[in-house]
Amino acid sequence: MPLYIYKAKNLKGEELAGDYETSSLEMLKTMLHEQGYFLIDAQVKGKAYNFGDMFKKVDIKDVSLFCRQFSVILSAGIPIVEAVAILRDQMEKKKFRETLEDVHDELQRGKQFSTTLSAHKNVFPDFLISMVQVGEVSGTLDTIMIRLAEYYERENKIRRKIKNAMTYPIILLVLTIGVVILLMVKVLPTFATILSSMGGDLPPITKIIMGLSGFFVKYLMLIGVTFILGLVGLFYLYKQSAFRYWLDSLKLKVPILKNTIVKVVTARFARSMGILLKSGIPIIHSFEIMSDLLGNRVLEHKFINCREEVMQGKGISGPIKKIDFFPPMLIHMIEVGEATGQLDDMLTRTAGFFDEEVEDAIEKLTAMIEPAMIIIMAVVVGTVVLAIMLPMVNIMNAVH
Repeated sequence: MPLYIYKAKNLKGEELAGDYETSSLEMLKTMLHEQGYFLIDAQVKGKAYNFGDMFKKVDIKDVSLFCRQFSVILSAGIPIVEAVAILRDQMEKKKFRETLEDVHDELQRGKQFSTTLSAHKNVFPDFLISMVQVGEVSGTLDTIMIRLAEYYERENKIRRKIKNAMTYPIILLVLTIGVVILLMVKVLPTFATILSSMGGDLPPITKIIMGLSGFFVKYLMLIGVTFILGLVGLFYLYKQSAFRYWLDSLKLKVPILKNTIVKVVTARFARSMGILLKSGIPIIHSFEIMSDLLGNRVLEHKFINCREEVMQGKGISGPIKKIDFFPPMLIHMIEVGEATGQLDDMLTRTAGFFDEEVEDAIEKLTAMIEPAMIIIMAVVVGTVVLAIMLPMVNIMNAVH
């Protein structure tokens, strides 16, 4: 059991400090309350100053695990307040633990669960909050949390696959840049001195590379500062809506990348919409929620116009088709779902199909990116090596 180092006060203002070994923070509060004290501060011994917590952000994997554990605890008949306390005490990440502590305190004050979650939108997505609201009204919160767990587990799996697909090309890119810098700054200046002392005309490619090498050596600090400022500038631009919109539109113009994005967004749309409709959320409200889940600003803008047509009673399949983005299969399945009154089931089945398509698309994208990066690395490094070797070969031929 964790050992808590605590500070407490009573109604007279008298302070009490000490340590107490107990299974949870709630038990510590109960112990102090029996003595007439109220807890002010408490830290688990050995975890008070965890520098690593500063870099541990709450990600989608944490959210999916929270939903899964929460659904299991609720299914066991444990009240929401107690369920949050249990999850809070076992949470490893400081940010998430502090968030659940605040949620627990607000629940004890009588607030609704969804209301307490909405105060922490940097941790809990809007989709989750909307679904929790439905679960509270319908009394099916445990079922809703299971669906959310499955949804976020699937999202986490897709994101992990995309991340893994990009890891190898990024490593190759960094390695290429590092090798080129090493050659330009350390190796080429040495060869430049040797070749200059031997005299003779140098090949054009060697002159160009030597000129670049001299520029690198002379302005290395300036290049480094410019590179860092460029990264900061890109980070700032990425936060701007106009730049994000332009970048998202650019992604949709690259054929290979567009194919992957179409399948990812289609799977996400079908899965999310299926969950929303199955949970009893009206279609119009579901479209409002969906506009923030697509992950592409261009599509989100088109989706707003689509939502307006749905509000006018034009159905779903027609407006979705006008977006001119989703595959024909999705449109067909929506039409069948509308005709049979089983739209939620049709969307769920479609999501399962496109989940497999997403995995296949990511594998194909990875298979194309990796050899392309190897070729680029070979061309760049090979050009530098060729610039060094050509004059050496000429000198050897002249000697013979």
